[in-house]
Amino acid sequence: MNIAVCVKQTPDTESKPILSPDHRQISDEGIVWIINPHDESAIEVAIGLRDQLGGLVTLISVGPNQVESALRQGLAMGADEAIQLHCSEMPIDQKMTAEVLAEKIRSLGCELVLTGEVAIDGCGSQVPQRLGVLLDCPCVTGVEELSIDSGQFTARQPVEQGDKIHAGSLPSVIGINRRIMEPRYPSFKGIMKAKRKAIHKEEVLLNSADLLIESLMLTPKKSGGKVVEYQEGTAEEVVKYLQTHTTVF
Repeated sequence: MNIAVCVKQTPDTESKPILSPDHRQISDEGIVWIINPHDESAIEVAIGLRDQLGGLVTLISVGPNQVESALRQGLAMGADEAIQLHCSEMPIDQKMTAEVLAEKIRSLGCELVLTGEVAIDGCGSQVPQRLGVLLDCPCVTGVEELSIDSGQFTARQPVEQGDKIHAGSLPSVIGINRRIMEPRYPSFKGIMKAKRKAIHKEEVLLNSADLLIESLMLTPKKSGGKVVEYQEGTAEEVVKYLQTHTTVF
């Protein structure tokens, strides 16, 4: 079974972001780039399915030269091939990203497309759903358990009331939640093998973005808390404190 895994490179949440002078993007200064954690778990799921059912795992990433390191890490984990859809900068519009991914996936004829359910930077959570529409196939996101049998998938999706069990036919798009399983650490052998593998690079032209970022702002530093002992009138005091000290974004 041929599986495509869409991989996004995101800033590590431990990095301290610095905004560009125009406050419209995050500067690369001081940023450590990683594979989006949900995508990393999607790679792990794909490798497990390939080992069970046979086939190939192909990683696909959209972005500038820096995304190559994320693809190399995925190859070191055990993926078979990697494709970089090269553009000058990381697209910010999920619609644009889904369009170029869908065009490439369609040409590969993959039976299963795995993505992370959400990227930890923009948190748009749109790409898997858009891919499902563009590829005209079933899509389930937030999946924490997935099995494939005889051209059919079964996926468990946690919801407020418990779990939803989805079943459908391939080809399909599945958005993976990182809780599905812990991704493996690349072995030394895998790292050395990944260094020798060719990453297929293709130039892509992005359509005009429908999304415009006017400005970004960093989360304000937390101020000191206040300890309130329970007594008569405490509830009113807490509510008043929250009203005067809480910022709503």
